[in-house]
Amino acid sequence: MPRRRYFVNIDGASRGNPGPAAAAMILQDESGQVLLTKSKLLGVTTNNVAEWLALEGAVKALAHLTQKNGPVEATVRSDSELVVKQFNGHFKIRDPELKVIAARVKEILAACPALKVRVTHIPRGENRLADQAANAALNALEASPGHRAKSTGEEVGSP
Repeated sequence: MPRRRYFVNIDGASRGNPGPAAAAMILQDESGQVLLTKSKLLGVTTNNVAEWLALEGAVKALAHLTQKNGPVEATVRSDSELVVKQFNGHFKIRDPELKVIAARVKEILAACPALKVRVTHIPRGENRLADQAANAALNALEASPGHRAKSTGEEVGSP
């Protein structure tokens, strides 16, 4: 069975470091057609945690696609050099919270051998859609009546 190919742009954002944060992903097929835009409010956390949680969300979505449709090959694109270099083993992960998230990402990948994921760095300008999705979630939070930055886990997206 041939592998389906996908591209996923991810981004994490926080307003303050730490501050109210969100993660987002844009799933595209080989032709570049957007299949899914999804963002998630994360509560108060750091930008690095938000970036790693965006990667975790993308890997979970890709694992789901793999289980549903068969083998998948995906390129995950991020403007976070830190996440890309940590995931690819070029930088050591020192932060305890990032270590926990990275371990979960590796566990998902190990449990889904039909999923092949490559994580690459792209310039921020090429990550505009994911950046907009993460910031739209934060803008919606700020616009909500009596908003408080807490861990909501609320997802915002379109299939």
